[in-house]
Amino acid sequence: MSQTALVTGASGGIGYELAKLFAHDHHNLILVARSGSKLAQFADELQRQFGVSVKAIPLDLAAPPAPQFLFDQLQREDVAVDILVNNAAYGKFGEFADIPLEETLGQIQLNVTSLTHLTKLFLGPMIERRSGKIMNVASTAGFQPGPLMAVYYATKAYVISFSEALANELKSSGVTVTCFCPGATRHRLPETG
Repeated sequence: MSQTALVTGASGGIGYELAKLFAHDHHNLILVARSGSKLAQFADELQRQFGVSVKAIPLDLAAPPAPQFLFDQLQREDVAVDILVNNAAYGKFGEFADIPLEETLGQIQLNVTSLTHLTKLFLGPMIERRSGKIMNVASTAGFQPGPLMAVYYATKAYVISFSEALANELKSSGVTVTCFCPGATRHRLPETG
């Protein structure tokens, strides 16, 4: 039976590439990102190319109620998430004192709070099934301070610390937690046409 992977931030970059890898390995997918049209196009492409079920959910995970909304929707549809990939995140370049407060808090909301909330929601059913995988996407940025991207680097340090602690707590639960820490990547938009 095919497993289902939920990938956040799936309309471009690392999330896009991870979703393609899951589809290639015959996982059904739930793709979440803000850009609905791009997401729907990508979902269609994966379904045609790999013959897997792909559900596109346009949703801004930076909105505080979004993680619960997503979880509730999937519960109502009786969709079990076997693999959760917390990839959605963003950073803002500039001096901390000059960046608007809403941008600073937005980074913390998406990169830390939303990731933690999604993990909390989807972990319970995984523990009950004694089966599941969570991948939190951090960055090599999480291993050092980052002047001119202070908040982004700090949020990624949180993701690393949180993931390592959770992995330890869940050692004998049947659920694994992995923290993926890529270096800088060149952002490439999905091909169209």
